Amino acid sequence: MQVVPAQMADREALRAFAEYTFRAAFQASNDPLRFEQYCSEAFSSEQFAREMAHPESAFWLIRDGDAMVAYLKLNFDRHPSELNSRNTVQVERLYVAPAMQGRKIGEKLLDFALEQARNRRAEWVWLSVWQENPPAVRFYERCGYSIFGTKVFVLGDEVQTDWMMGKRVGYE
Repeated sequence: MQVVPAQMADREALRAFAEYTFRAAFQASNDPLRFEQYCSEAFSSEQFAREMAHPESAFWLIRDGDAMVAYLKLNFDRHPSELNSRNTVQVERLYVAPAMQGRKIGEKLLDFALEQARNRRAEWVWLSVWQENPPAVRFYERCGYSIFGTKVFVLGDEVQTDWMMGKRVGYE
């Protein structure tokens, strides 16, 4: 399974996969009305078209045959003040299909994100993760990420708090 860049032709399949994996991860832990409100906005075709066309963002996919099993979205224009750097890469989304979890695909995508950061001579790779998701926090800690702050995430009209976690980009 290789990491390949998403193409605009992948947009609808990627949008559906993104919504599916987000629902699998968070639907049971959130208020249904707020959750539906968020999903209708965040996973609309128009929103995905805007995100895929953004010049400072990029999506990558992992497929198993024809099936999409994971995806990654990186942003190159978001730099939290806590890192004191204007040269960072944000992992905005990293999702693996539930049936494929536990196969080190998430680690492969984080390694890929680190490689992209090195290619850009970035100082940090960072991400945010919901504080109410301890397994994800532990996963990122095992991969070398440390908490450096908090960030607001709005789901519908509910304000949730995410940890911001970062990893310094090393060069050999």
